[in-house]
Amino acid sequence: MKKIVLGLAFLGFIGGVQAQDAADKKVQAGLVVGGGMNFAKMGTKRIASGGAGADWTIGANLNYTFNETVGITTGVEFDFSTLKYAAVDNVYYRYDDNTILTQDEASDAEGTFLMSSRSQKPIYLTIPVMALFRTNFIGYFRYFGKFGLRSSFLLSNAVTDEGIAYTNGVGLDDPFNNSNAVGTPATNENMTHSKNDLDFFKSSVGVAGGAEWNFTGSTCLVAEIGYYYGFTDIHWDRKDENSSLATSNAGEVDDAPSFFNNAVKQSQLMFKVSILF
Repeated sequence: MKKIVLGLAFLGFIGGVQAQDAADKKVQAGLVVGGGMNFAKMGTKRIASGGAGADWTIGANLNYTFNETVGITTGVEFDFSTLKYAAVDNVYYRYDDNTILTQDEASDAEGTFLMSSRSQKPIYLTIPVMALFRTNFIGYFRYFGKFGLRSSFLLSNAVTDEGIAYTNGVGLDDPFNNSNAVGTPATNENMTHSKNDLDFFKSSVGVAGGAEWNFTGSTCLVAEIGYYYGFTDIHWDRKDENSSLATSNAGEVDDAPSFFNNAVKQSQLMFKVSILF
């Protein structure tokens, strides 16, 4: 028994000596990859969430420590997201080739599309700024928690819609003016908006926690899980003239389409692995 205790003590001492290289560093930087799910809190009853979407991230992170246990985390990450929606009402939009038109541009459309479901694939540049709290090394490991913001800037957005296409934007084949209009099932792939559909900026506040393994020298492998609550609307809804979605009033006294904006606040559950030097 005495030999076992002495052996464990010796291993702990060796681990502590090695871990001290990482513990003494004021700055750690390295690469991060991760994945997870996003969840939509809808702000309109005309469109529903189509289920959890996917999130993938890759980038570089930096830890700056004020002392051995307190610091900040920041960096640059690229987020590749998938958003899923399903129409509750009859939701239409006007389009020209692969461009979704706004309310002000609808008169120039070549067709109208009845949307049953939508998948959007935005790419964001994300800058996390989070307070970092860590334990001292216990052998080769230390544990941490984070609290702060992930702020993102939209780089691109591709839209794929399932539904029914009405190829003539005016007259008898227009569902906005004719409740008996006939269309064909279709998929509108890689559509873009002539004006912003997704907002250029979104932000979320979150918490994360995990473990750091000092496996050689001052190099560490880090695993974490975090939840981030989105408090900004990810869709652009500040100007009515930029709205592109509409419901049809065909057959009613006032049969002009009723335009509206999608409204969503997005939360994320994310798993990340990084290597820091």
